[in-house]
Parts: sequence; C-alpha cells; structure tokens
Amino acid sequence: MPDKKVGTIIPMRYIRRILENLIVVWAVATLAFFALRLGRVDPLASLTAEGLATQEQAAEMRRALGLDRPLLDQYAQYFSGVLRGDLGRSIFSGQDVAGMIASAAAYTVPLAVLAWILSVAFGLAIGAVASRRDRRGSGMGIGRIASAALAVGAATPVAWSGLILLWAAVPLFTAPLPDPLRGGLRLLLPALALAWTVGSSIGRAAETSIRESRGELFHLAMRAHGFPRGVQADWRMLRAAMAPVLALAGMEAAFLLGGTMITEVVFARPGLGRMLVDAALRGDYPVVQALLALAALGYILFGMIADVSAAMLDPRVREAS
Repeated sequence: MPDKKVGTIIPMRYIRRILENLIVVWAVATLAFFALRLGRVDPLASLTAEGLATQEQAAEMRRALGLDRPLLDQYAQYFSGVLRGDLGRSIFSGQDVAGMIASAAAYTVPLAVLAWILSVAFGLAIGAVASRRDRRGSGMGIGRIASAALAVGAATPVAWSGLILLWAAVPLFTAPLPDPLRGGLRLLLPALALAWTVGSSIGRAAETSIRESRGELFHLAMRAHGFPRGVQADWRMLRAAMAPVLALAGMEAAFLLGGTMITEVVFARPGLGRMLVDAALRGDYPVVQALLALAALGYILFGMIADVSAAMLDPRVREAS
C-alpha cells in the first residue's frame, strides 16, 4: 500500500512541476521577445551603421524578416516556429540559430561542467573545514581562516578573479609549454575563476548546514554511542546537510551561463556567453531570444536535478515531499 501511494503521488508532483516550469520558460521567451522589440536597439539600423547594408537593402530585409508587421503577428510567427523547433536565423550572419548555439556550446559546456565540478568539490571541502571554527574559541584556527576565505570568495566578482588569474598565469603562457598543456590552461584558468566565486557560495551554505546538523538529535546520539570524530563523522554530517547545499549547487549551475559570459570575454574564449553579449549589443533578436530561453530552461533543469538528488540522499526530504 505505501508503495502504491509513493508511485502515484511522486510522478504527479513532478509532472505538475514540469508543466509549471514550461510555463516559466514560455514567459521568459515571451518577455525577451517583446522587450527586444520595444527597446531602442534596431538591428537593421546597426547593419546600415556598420556599412553592411544600404538603406534599400535594410528595408528589404525588414520586410523579409517580418519586422514591418504588427507586433502580435510577429509574435505569432515566432511562437509557431518555436513549436516546430525552428529558432530562426541570425539577422547578421544568416546562420541557423540552433546550429550557432550547438557550435558555441562545444566551448561553453566543457568550461561550465569543469567549473561546476570544481565548485562543488571546493565548496564542500572548505565548508566542512569552516564549520569547525566554533570549536576553536577565539583563536585564528584553520576553521576561521576557511570561513574568511569563503566570505572573500563569495564577494569577489568573477571578472576580478579572472583578471587576477590571468596576471598570475602570464609566466606560464610565456614559457615554452607543449600545445596540449597550453590548451588545458586555457580551459582550467576560466574554470578556476568561476569555481572560486561559485564554490565559495556553495561552501558558505555547506558551512551553515553542517554546523546546524551538529546540534540535531542524531548527532548527539552518535556522540553518546561513542561514534568517533573525524572523516566518518564529517561525512554523516555532510549527508544530513546536503539538501540545501544541493539546491544552491543546482541554482549555481544555471548561473554558470552568466558566469561564462564574463569569463569568455575576459579570457577571449568563444562560447554561448560571448555570443549572448555580441547578439545583445547588435540587437540580433533570434539569437538573444533563444539564449535567454535556454538559460531559463537550464536553470529549471538543474533545479529539478538538485531536488531529486537531495531526496535520494536525505530521507527527510522524501518524507516532506
């Protein structure tokens, strides 16, 4: 009987959430559509200003793209294209937007994945160390140093950490390194810049959650039964404190699109973030709309993965849901 209840309630809960999230993605894409067209950026004016088209050619392109039609007609055409899987074509390059995103994702996805892995590993490790700072009284122990490092890292903009890493890595790039190692540095440095800021936020959440878990009954029972301190005890505290940490890690994974936008500009890397900056400055409507909708979809997807992972690790989350 309990199995039947779990099997019927949990799928409906996630189905309802998926539908709600699809509405959120639609709302983001719709807001982006109208905000871009009601703004002051005219992509065809940018074309003529850059000498890429004459006034007559720009007027012909405006008719071909349907930009001279009423706004609601343009939205209906855009929405019907999205339902068919057609994200449109770039106004400037004429390339298929889906193909452009796939090409740029080949650079952004490895960077975002590596940065997220480093962020979670760094955040959990330093957060566990920082959670011990109350045991050391007023001394400047390693826990207090770790906690201060997390506070500094969370407050440091990604652009600053990227510039510092670039300055520190100048001797490495001027040294005669083999090409594979040089290419690895081009991926590792921006990932470290992201991991410092994102991992510090995750570490602060882990620090707070682990410290709160040490005051709960199961920890007191472990201590009463003589469970030793050390790595095993910290691992059990970490599992009990994992739900809020995973929730934040899921949100930070979605944040990495914005973070890669900065690091890709600072480190002169191609990718989705740099594409978004260029498209927004030029007013390339189809590209900006697709990337904003993709960012919303990623934010939602990673949030759901974090919730499911938290429920698998913590029975209290399963019971609450």
